[in-house]
Amino acid sequence: MLASSLSIIAVGFGLGLMHALDADHVMAVSSLSNNKPGFLRTLRFCLNWAVGHAGVLLLSGALLFGLGFQLPDVLIYAAEVSVGVLLVALGLVCFWQIRRQRLSLVEHSHGSLVHRHWRIVGDDGHQVLSEADVGDTGGARGESGVGNHAPVMVGVLHGLAGSAPALALVPVMAQGQFFAALCYLLVFSLGVGVSMLFFGFGFAAVQRKFQARYVRLFQWQRHIIASCSIVVGGFWIAQTL
Repeated sequence: MLASSLSIIAVGFGLGLMHALDADHVMAVSSLSNNKPGFLRTLRFCLNWAVGHAGVLLLSGALLFGLGFQLPDVLIYAAEVSVGVLLVALGLVCFWQIRRQRLSLVEHSHGSLVHRHWRIVGDDGHQVLSEADVGDTGGARGESGVGNHAPVMVGVLHGLAGSAPALALVPVMAQGQFFAALCYLLVFSLGVGVSMLFFGFGFAAVQRKFQARYVRLFQWQRHIIASCSIVVGGFWIAQTL
C-alpha cells in the first residue's frame, strides 16, 4: 500500500512538472509578464496562474469522482478554442503597449564623466524604464489590461482545456478510490505550481538582466514574445478547429 501511494505521488508530481511547461502555458505566462514586466510581478503571475489551474482541476476531479458529474464536452472544446484566442489577444496587447513607448538615448554628466544610456519613454513623456533601473518597476505607467486576477482566470481556462487528459489517468492511478484520486490531483497540481514558479524565476531573471543593462535588447525580446504568442495562438486555434 505504501509503495503504491508513493508511486502515485511520484507519477503525479512528475507529470505535473512536465504539464506546466506545455507551450500554451509557458506562452501565456510569458505574455502576461511581457505586458507588465517586473521580477516579483512575474513570480506572482506564475503563482496565481498555478492557483487557477489547480482550483479548476481539483473541482473537476471532485465532481467527476465524487458525484459522477463530467464537464460537458462543449465546455472543454470552448476552453480549448479560447486558449488560442487568448494567446493571440495577449500578443496584440503586448504590441499595443510597446507601441505606446519609444527608445530614447539620454546623456548626462557627473563632473568630467559623461554617461549615455537608453531609456523607454511613454506617451506622456515620462520615463518607463532605463538601463539604470534594477528594481521591480519595469511596468509602464498607466498600463491596463493586466489585473491581479487575470493570471488566475488564465489558469482556470487552461485547467478547463486540459482537464480531460489530466483526469483520464486518475482512475488508473487511484484505483477507484475518491481520496486517492484527489491526492493524485493535488500532487499533480503541486508539480505544476513548482515547475511554473521555476520557469517564472528564470524568465524574470533574464528580463531583469535585460532591463538593467540592455534596454534595446529588452524591447526586441518583448517584440519576439508578443509575436510568438500570436503565432502559437493561431496554430492552437487551427489545430482545435
